[in-house]
Amino acid sequence: MEQVLQGRCLCGAVRYQCHGRPLSVTYCYCKTCQQASGAPVYLGALYPAGAVRWQGSTTAYRSSALGLRHFCGQCGSTLFYECTDGSGRVEITVPTLETPAVLRPDCHEWTSSAIPWFHLDDDLPRYPQGAPDD
Repeated sequence: MEQVLQGRCLCGAVRYQCHGRPLSVTYCYCKTCQQASGAPVYLGALYPAGAVRWQGSTTAYRSSALGLRHFCGQCGSTLFYECTDGSGRVEITVPTLETPAVLRPDCHEWTSSAIPWFHLDDDLPRYPQGAPDD
């Protein structure tokens, strides 16, 4: 049976579904993710673009040459990162899922940008820059 996860923004104006299993689930400490999320670390689940479907209107911001960040124009919730590098992938913001605990992180990436006083204590692989599969 295919796994289907539901998510939404804070106000509920944008809702989405993720079909199947993610390609990866990653903690990211890069400065761009820190600024976009307003947190010391961002947790994203990467899917093939066709596996993520949403209803409602998002506002997009080009945060780098590699992608667009989508957020709700009403409440400001960060929802997706759309890869524009030709890879056909979308990364959803895991905490916006209705059941975020069903996705377990695979690794920590861009730890070279981590805020020194913030540390998650686990045995997951840590990469100073992007994970090898990026």
